[in-house]
Amino acid sequence: MSLMEGEIELVGAPAKAGDLREGQAITLIVVMDDHRSSSEALASFGAENAAVVPNYYVGQSGVVWQFVDDARAGNGLELAIFQARRRNIDRISLSVRLERPAGEEYSNQQVAALHGLLELLMGRHGLSISDLATILPDDAGRPRVYPYLPPPLSVEDSGDLLGAALDPAQELFVFLFAETYKPRGGVLKLDQAFPRFAAKFGLGAPCGRNEPPPVTIEGRLFNFQPFARDTIFNEGTDYGAVQTMSSLFDPDRIEIPASGTGRGLLEATYRAALKAAKARGPLKGNENLKPEWRFHQVARNAGYGPPLSGNYVSDDGKYAVQVFAGETLYTPMSDQAGCTYLSATDPADPAYSVIWRETYKVAGVPYNPDDEFHKRAVELKLGAPLTGVYEVSHAGASYRVQVWALDTLYKGADGQIRRMSELPKPPEVAAWNPSKPRPVPSTPPNPLPPAVPPTSAGAPRPGDINWPPRPDFPMLTDRNGAREKALGRIAWVRARGDMVTITNGWDREHIVDVFIPQLARIPGGNGGKLKFHRVAAEQLKRLWAAWEAAGLLRLVKTFDGAWVARTIRLKPTVLSNHAYGTAFDINAKWNGLMRVAALVGQEGSVRELVPLANAHGFYWGGHWNYDGKGASDGMHFEWAVPR
Repeated sequence: MSLMEGEIELVGAPAKAGDLREGQAITLIVVMDDHRSSSEALASFGAENAAVVPNYYVGQSGVVWQFVDDARAGNGLELAIFQARRRNIDRISLSVRLERPAGEEYSNQQVAALHGLLELLMGRHGLSISDLATILPDDAGRPRVYPYLPPPLSVEDSGDLLGAALDPAQELFVFLFAETYKPRGGVLKLDQAFPRFAAKFGLGAPCGRNEPPPVTIEGRLFNFQPFARDTIFNEGTDYGAVQTMSSLFDPDRIEIPASGTGRGLLEATYRAALKAAKARGPLKGNENLKPEWRFHQVARNAGYGPPLSGNYVSDDGKYAVQVFAGETLYTPMSDQAGCTYLSATDPADPAYSVIWRETYKVAGVPYNPDDEFHKRAVELKLGAPLTGVYEVSHAGASYRVQVWALDTLYKGADGQIRRMSELPKPPEVAAWNPSKPRPVPSTPPNPLPPAVPPTSAGAPRPGDINWPPRPDFPMLTDRNGAREKALGRIAWVRARGDMVTITNGWDREHIVDVFIPQLARIPGGNGGKLKFHRVAAEQLKRLWAAWEAAGLLRLVKTFDGAWVARTIRLKPTVLSNHAYGTAFDINAKWNGLMRVAALVGQEGSVRELVPLANAHGFYWGGHWNYDGKGASDGMHFEWAVPR
């Protein structure tokens, strides 16, 4: 809601202050931070012969002052590059200064007042959001006019969720999430949409701040903020309509597109994340997005998040290295086209300690392989450290904390190292949902590979236990060594229950990280990230894309796991295909082991998904008949043949 003119406090004689516009029309509203307190700024603006006198000033209390009438030009913006030439920006703009002492954030009252003021001024002068601007130094240090979007308003809550009493575990989550924000995200404001989205969907630590300027792509303005697992954004001032950058990329397209919204946001992600990294110390190497570089292609396709370093040569001169939030990629200088993963490197490999030392540089702390927090983070594959281990107090208790890109570790009085992500989220996070966004254009996706549905399947038949028919191929078994020939040999020992320990390093060679964007918002989908066998990974991506294209994702209620090293529950001496990373489970609640799978038309049915799964080389566990009466494993799908 815009301000009323009577809500603005006039200081001095605005109609006589400032300079004449000399016939120039108002084409911009320029918003700038003022790092002094409001008392200092107000005294300065009112002084005789003041060098800076804005048209308006918005204090952190939410009060708006006017020093210069709109018909006259304020002072202090002076010359800046605008529309490819240097202009006297004071003459063509209304200037708005915001109280923001160094290290402080905007207050909620101030943000609400700013939105009201801007709405009033745009309506009064026939301007639009595209006419909002700020002035920042460009790469050469020259003042330049950039687009501006006001900081986000607090999200609206249903009921009384905001401020509801939290239990101690929820309070600890909020406290640790605030610690997670500090290294690169600034101050946590959990009443805003981006932090809530990141907390709810487990995007890890922020790797940059949500600050101006917004990114302009094909004439549209986007707010954005990079997090360890994805960059999130909204268009214009539609702050609640949060989307993920990964959703704009075609999952079947390996190369980084040359243009489009996704490409523009990816470039902006690199700039913002590396700007935050520079604030912690100088960077080495190339900091630009290079779509043709394998490191950058792998990081984008595998969902390793933004870069935390440039692409550079390690101190020993032996490796090209780049640290990303979720993984450090490197290759020997003798193999410039290679790409090796730190998380997949054997600790006995000479590169292991070298690359870990390089990785710790992004946190500005030394590498200590014996540190208990480091060992736990390596075990959990938490990406790059963003801090060292430090001590904090909360609710009268002391904690040791270390922020990693993919999670924050903490240890309390019980001496156990735990994960922030395992704590319950506060109700305003758990209950919040992003509003429906406007469609965001991206580059035209590659057409999905044509799915060839089995000709014998026909239309789904409600209530028919024999639908769909079996595929034209068998499942992959150990018979004649077929499974080992296709997937490699796993050496294992029993761990506990059905779980096993792989002893020959098979998983490091064959299991890869796969990003399935269609899983990002499905319960249990882990934001779309899972591990799968490299031989089946591309077919898995195509299958989920085909389900989406066919409008079948609505049937997937839960994702219930993929790669896990275990034996078959009914055959404890035989490895499950889950151990080989070629199987996944969905809708387990309605399709349990040794039960008849939910029929077409019943809640939780996956039968309608089976024909496309078969077309993409996946066998359905519902076609196993354990008792001759249809008892099966209907949740289960497993790769069987290349397609």
